[in-house]
Amino acid sequence: MEDNKNLVEVKNLEVSFFTYAGEVKAVRGISYNLKPGEVMGIVGESGSGKSVSSYGLMGIIPEPGKVIGGQILFEGRDVTAMSEKELLKIRGKDISMIFQDPMTSLNPLFTIGNQIEESLRKHTSLDKDQRQKRMVELLTLVGINQPEKRLKQYPHEFSGGMRQRVMIAMALACDPKLLIADEPTTALDVTIQAQILELLKELKDKIHMGIVFITHDLGVVSDICDSISVMYAGTIVESGSSDQIFYEPRHPYTWGLLASVPKIDTDEHQRLIPIEGNPVDLINPPKGCPFAPRCKHCMKICIDQAPPQCQVGEGHMAACWLPVKEAREEEE
Repeated sequence: MEDNKNLVEVKNLEVSFFTYAGEVKAVRGISYNLKPGEVMGIVGESGSGKSVSSYGLMGIIPEPGKVIGGQILFEGRDVTAMSEKELLKIRGKDISMIFQDPMTSLNPLFTIGNQIEESLRKHTSLDKDQRQKRMVELLTLVGINQPEKRLKQYPHEFSGGMRQRVMIAMALACDPKLLIADEPTTALDVTIQAQILELLKELKDKIHMGIVFITHDLGVVSDICDSISVMYAGTIVESGSSDQIFYEPRHPYTWGLLASVPKIDTDEHQRLIPIEGNPVDLINPPKGCPFAPRCKHCMKICIDQAPPQCQVGEGHMAACWLPVKEAREEEE
C-alpha cells in the first residue's frame, strides 16, 4: 500500500452493549485515519471506549456488544461487513493485537513455542524447521535470551516483562500491516516499559507497520506517537499531532489529563491536580457535551447542545464550545 493512502479509516463508528440495565453506548460516533508506518495514540480514562473501538478493527467485540453504525475500513475493505471466515484470514496475519494482560492472554497449559507457532501454521506455508527458525528469530528480536530453551517453557516460568515480550513476538509473527497495542506497558516497571517502547519504535521502522497505541499514560504516548486522539465518554474530544496535544491543547479534558501528570520540575510538596467528578453514565449520556458536568469552563450551551468538531489548528480538532466562542469574539 502507498504511504499516501490510509491503512485504516474509521468512519462515525458506534458500538453499544445491550445489557439487562439498558443499552450502554460505549462508542458514540468516532472517526480517524491511520497511514502505513504511523503511530496513533488513543488516550483517556478507563471506560472511555478506547479498547472497545479497537476491538472493532479485529472484529472481536465481545457479547453483548455490537457495532450499530459506521464503518471500519482496512485497506479499503469494510471490516464490519466481513464474515467470520474472512476475519479469520486477516486476524494474526494482516492485523495483530497485543492484549492488555499477558498472563490472562497466554494459555497456561501450552508452551510459549506452541502458542507462537499457531499463527505461523495457520497463515504461512513454512514447514516445521522453518517455523522453528522463525520463532527463534522472533524471541531474539524482542530481546529474550536463550530462545531455543524458552520456546519449551510455560508462561508461569516468565516474568511480567518477558510475558509481554512474548505477546509482542506472537503479534509480530506474520509481519502484520497493523498492530493494535492495548496498554502494552501497564504494570511494568519503567525500565522494561522504556525497552518495550524502544522495541516497538524499531519494529515499526523495520517492517513499516501502522500502530494503534491505547493507553491512559500520557508519558508513554509522548515518546512513541505521531498523532493522538483523546477519548472521553465514547467520543473523540480532541485530536492532533503529538506536539499539538502536549503544547497547544484546546479541550478542558485534555488540560485536566495533562495537569494530573507528575512533572520533574515541580516542587516536591506540590499536589497533583485531579479531574473532579465522575465519568458520565453511558446508558443515559447527556445531550450536551459529555464533559460539561466536570468542566470548570462549562457554559449554558455546553449542557444543551453537543459541541461540533472545530478545527483549532492544521490537522488539530477539538469538540468544544470554547474555540467557537473565541472565534466569534475575534470576529466581533
